[in-house]
Amino acid sequence: MRFVIKKTIATLAIFLVVPLFIIAINWHWLPDSLDNKTEYFFWITETASYPWAIITSIIFFILFCALLTKRSDHVLKKITLIWVILVSVLLSGQIIKSIIKSQTAEPRPYVLWMTKEFNISDQYFYSLSKPERAEKIHQLLKDSTVIPRWLSKHWQNETGYSFPSGHTLFSTTFAFLAIMLLSFRRHYFVITSVILWAVLIELSRLLLGMHSPKDLILAIIIAWCISLIGYVYARKWHIVDK
Repeated sequence: MRFVIKKTIATLAIFLVVPLFIIAINWHWLPDSLDNKTEYFFWITETASYPWAIITSIIFFILFCALLTKRSDHVLKKITLIWVILVSVLLSGQIIKSIIKSQTAEPRPYVLWMTKEFNISDQYFYSLSKPERAEKIHQLLKDSTVIPRWLSKHWQNETGYSFPSGHTLFSTTFAFLAIMLLSFRRHYFVITSVILWAVLIELSRLLLGMHSPKDLILAIIIAWCISLIGYVYARKWHIVDK
């Protein structure tokens, strides 16, 4: 366990650099943060949004199975155990996230901007049902020249609370699992790509007005902890021999 903690601490630091840097420069989301390139980050963030996150998860499952069952006996058993670990880790992370969100009830940055822009309270916004929140966003922004339509629709699909970031939790969990379960020397391209993808997901959540830096920080820490638990069982079940 000490070895795998040392192995992942550098990646943990890489993921934390993004929100800590944002805190250090005292950056807060405003519509003037949007530009022509921001929509690219929207498409990146969609890979961790429902329903596309299901496809992303299937791709990672197939990738892990292909790389972890090479030259292995009892392939079907190993594939089943990989599936159990991935599902357990991802579900436990999302359950933890949902519990924290419901207890902290932290408004999203875009909601705080709308409350100032349109003179409504965040308490009022979150007192509405989810369909009513989506309709309220549509009504307020349908003629907006500041917020593009694609971003307005994204906000309408994600009207829940902010703290912590589910997208960041999802992406960094896969990144940590890739580092823990795969050999970096043999699969450096795969691992580096997953880390880069997770960092881009972090940036997208900030640039789209969905989260503040503290949302990302807690999500990263949760992802690291639950991935370590997943690694313990992967080693116990001989999925990895490290």
